[in-house]
Amino acid sequence: MEYLAINVKTQTSTFRIPEFQNFHKSYFLPPPTTLMGLAGAAMKLSPKETQDFFDSAKFDMGVFGISQGKAKDLWKYRTLESKGLVGSSIISKEIWFLNNYFIVYGAADHLLIDKLRSSFLHPGYALTLGSSDSLAKATVIEQFELSESTDVEHCILEGNIIEEVFENSDNNLGFSLYTTREPISCHLPVRFEYESDYGVRRVIKRKEFSFIGKKMKLNVSKKGVKIGDIFVPLFSVV
Repeated sequence: MEYLAINVKTQTSTFRIPEFQNFHKSYFLPPPTTLMGLAGAAMKLSPKETQDFFDSAKFDMGVFGISQGKAKDLWKYRTLESKGLVGSSIISKEIWFLNNYFIVYGAADHLLIDKLRSSFLHPGYALTLGSSDSLAKATVIEQFELSESTDVEHCILEGNIIEEVFENSDNNLGFSLYTTREPISCHLPVRFEYESDYGVRRVIKRKEFSFIGKKMKLNVSKKGVKIGDIFVPLFSVV
């Protein structure tokens, strides 16, 4: 496998959880489809072309991210009602501030990774992360190494990590987990069906992922990329 690591910084980011409507609650890390969209923008591809690119080979991805704070922002916007009348509606958005992400893309075909590297060095479109007004600055990282670790934090893991740890509780390895009021794992879209390059889309495949905030000690080892002191676990969207 060949890998590309980048550092992405944004002033603001928001990654709306699809089930939330009037209140746009946000994931605290960019989900897999957002990572694909970021790469697609760098390569100057449409959403459909971006998906075709990631369908062309088995890709691994990973993200580690830290934000300095969050807030709720009230938005009032125009809506088109029946008979052409214009109305308005109000939504509240959860927004993360001063964000620092480390993102990894991996594929067996070095030509695909070379294309990604060149694109992030010279993006085809302005890069955003999460919404059109969340401008992003991406820097290619040259120094990193493949690694494995049982300590994870501020990252996304494939599958339901709580279930996985308890399924391996008889391996005589210690572990330390935490729980939250919200589910740690969720089923996220990883593939869409498009009517056209920029047309309507619908979800045709989901996978389960776990969002890890503060540090967890697992009793299973995870493959990833080490960037300095930062460990970025890898996952697949296939």
